[in-house]
Amino acid sequence: MFHVNLHKKVLGAFLLLSLVPLGFLLFNSQHSLRLVEDLLRQRTTEVLDNQAAKALESRAQMVAQQVSAFLREVEGDLLDLSLLPLTESAYLKFSRSHRRELWYRRGTNSNPIEVREKVLLYSELAYIDGRGHELIRIVAGHPSTDYRDVSDPAQTTYKTETYFNQASQLEAGQIWASRLNGWYVSRNDQLQGAKTPLEAVQGALYRGVIRFATPIWENGTLKGVVVLSLDHRHLMEYTQHISSIEDKKVVFPSYSSGNYAFLFDDQGWMIAHPKYWDIRGYDAAGYLVPAYSTATSKQDVLSGRIPFNLFAAEFIHPNYPRVANAVIRGESGVVETVNVGGSNKIMAYAPIPYNRGVYREHNIFGGVTIGAEIDQFHQPAEATSHLIQQEISNYLMQSWVLISLTIIFVIAVAYFLSNSIVRPILLLTEGTRRMIHGNLSAEVTVSSNDEVGVLADSFNTMVAELNGRRQRLLQTLQALRKSRKEIIKERNFKNTVFENIEIGLLTFDADSIVTSANGHACQILHIDRPGNNCSWKKLLLEWPELRAVLSEWFLTSKTGANRSFRQYITLDRKGRTLTYLMTMFPLSFRQQDGWLLTIEDLTERVNMRQQVARMDRLASLGRMSAGIAHEVRNPLTGISLLLDDLHDHLLGREDDQQLIRRALGEIERLESLIDEMLHFSTLPTPKLAYGAVDRVILDSLFLIRKQCQRQRVELIEQVADDLPKSMVDADRLKQVLLNLLNNALDAVPEGGVLKVVADAQNDKIKICISDTGIGISSEKLPLIFEPFFTSKGHGTGLGLAISYNIISEHGGEIQVESTLGEGTTVTILLPITHIG
Repeated sequence: MFHVNLHKKVLGAFLLLSLVPLGFLLFNSQHSLRLVEDLLRQRTTEVLDNQAAKALESRAQMVAQQVSAFLREVEGDLLDLSLLPLTESAYLKFSRSHRRELWYRRGTNSNPIEVREKVLLYSELAYIDGRGHELIRIVAGHPSTDYRDVSDPAQTTYKTETYFNQASQLEAGQIWASRLNGWYVSRNDQLQGAKTPLEAVQGALYRGVIRFATPIWENGTLKGVVVLSLDHRHLMEYTQHISSIEDKKVVFPSYSSGNYAFLFDDQGWMIAHPKYWDIRGYDAAGYLVPAYSTATSKQDVLSGRIPFNLFAAEFIHPNYPRVANAVIRGESGVVETVNVGGSNKIMAYAPIPYNRGVYREHNIFGGVTIGAEIDQFHQPAEATSHLIQQEISNYLMQSWVLISLTIIFVIAVAYFLSNSIVRPILLLTEGTRRMIHGNLSAEVTVSSNDEVGVLADSFNTMVAELNGRRQRLLQTLQALRKSRKEIIKERNFKNTVFENIEIGLLTFDADSIVTSANGHACQILHIDRPGNNCSWKKLLLEWPELRAVLSEWFLTSKTGANRSFRQYITLDRKGRTLTYLMTMFPLSFRQQDGWLLTIEDLTERVNMRQQVARMDRLASLGRMSAGIAHEVRNPLTGISLLLDDLHDHLLGREDDQQLIRRALGEIERLESLIDEMLHFSTLPTPKLAYGAVDRVILDSLFLIRKQCQRQRVELIEQVADDLPKSMVDADRLKQVLLNLLNNALDAVPEGGVLKVVADAQNDKIKICISDTGIGISSEKLPLIFEPFFTSKGHGTGLGLAISYNIISEHGGEIQVESTLGEGTTVTILLPITHIG
């Protein structure tokens, strides 16, 4: 039957009365806070998104007002021009005095440059008489005598323009404004092989005009019409440089990101856009290219003849025609759309008020849109939401900690109160029970002065004599416990030292059986922990060099030589030369003999010393080479001049002249060697710049392709497209690559395979150049980077030494693996440099 004692009953009552309300309060608080968190995150996200949308809409409205004001400025210029004398010089001066800055790109796709230039605001000015004949015409800031009868639209620039006929019907002071006119630029024309408009610096440009015209009346008779042709590029300046995410302007926007702006007219035609093939335009026959729609032919889509009209773009996204209709109604707003490239974005739009010419129908010139990629648009709201979630979670965590401490405190207080009530009775009961079972040292300590305390004092008096013996036994037990703790502490200390020392340790008993091995020994030797009765020969089965040394030591120790052993061991593993320091000491513990073996991996230290010594040798050799070269060059020059003079004095003695010519050839070869020595001794400091390594590799491969074809060598190129940039001296790195590639071609004179692989691995750029040539013997492999060493029978032997120095100055490594008769692989490792 389950029995609950008095102590548990009292303790349970205390805990029940205190913890149940506390737990309910905790659960309710957490639930309420999570509800508040969800509501706060939702409201904050909505507010921040609305603010961002309003800011984007305000920006679109501001650009729309700027465009409208710009159009009014053009009207003012037109009226000013109409007041000028009707002379070619006056019109020419007017044309050249009206300029505005254009910010655009020039150069090549791979090396674009930014240009800021003041360009003529009006690409064409004209005065036309009342019959439609041009009397004055200024084109691109220069007079033109190619006068036309523009009353016939077929004789206009774009073969369908009616600006003269429309302007001649206006009253004095009124202005006619046309739509955008320009020759259509297809996708293939703009890109010309580039992947995106952002990369197409060398592609075709869209050049269009918007014509502004006003009549000149004299005594009720039409005297003529003045025409200003606004260069469309100045209109594109208002949207071309907008970045919806960043405050700073850009020279050309990224269409693929969705973060760009564009203009469209009151008919929905695109008139300013990063994709020139989206802008309305005329074909060579003077016909307006149809808008991109579901009826567009596959041939037009493939060729990129797909101008964009918002009213016909419902099949791309239904919000495009909605935006066009809203702009015509004079409304602004924000919608979600998907562009032709598939980017989801937020798009703010605003109307451009204007009521001249063809725009009088809606009193709207068109609209401005500014797009922002959705994820970047929501980023501030998501960051704030995450911050709210983190703060509330931190608060809940602090609450949990505080309540947990409170629970612990309540339990401690409850236990103390319960114990103070029940403990005296339990102590007396327990002491009596122990006395019954023969425990005569069961002294009871009760601090109360009531009846229970008197009874406890009587009980203690009864066992006073027996308690002395109990005390002595307890003292003995405490001494034993203390000794045990000290033994455990000592053992733990030795185990810690044994396992964490950065030297491999193995212990053997007197029979040479492995008794233990620490983690570093297993790591150095690539072995598992030895089990019971493990033989050292079995443990070092894969290390014959170490077995031979250890076997000799054990044989020596059996002769009675109780001394320590120490030896450096050099061995080859997987193409690497390893250097170990192995030491063995006699071990005596608890009258048991044995041995302690230490193994220390000195490979890195040895390699470092060798590299430093090699650099010292190279520096000394460089200084000596420079001195020798300077001292030898002057006598060689004198000898060469004397031999040349002697050659001229031996006319008619062909054999002697042939000998002198051979001597001169050898002197020239010696001078070439001196030049190589000087170049090696005075290598300039690399000019490191942040650049693309893949471009240097591809340029180097381009230079050897013809040589590969002549030698019937198959060239395999595997250069990663996403190879990161780094700090490199492009010319010096190309020198290294060409040297290695030419060495590889020399190794396959009768044809073979040359493979170049480049990718990024572990914060390093790895370049591997492999050939299927004759290979290098293992005896010569350590010497290949030494100056003047060559195995080709020709050359100076300085190429690989110079290459080694160049890669070292880049902070990189160069490694060579070769198998005689199979081929050679050279690996270059360059550090990846992160900017910003």
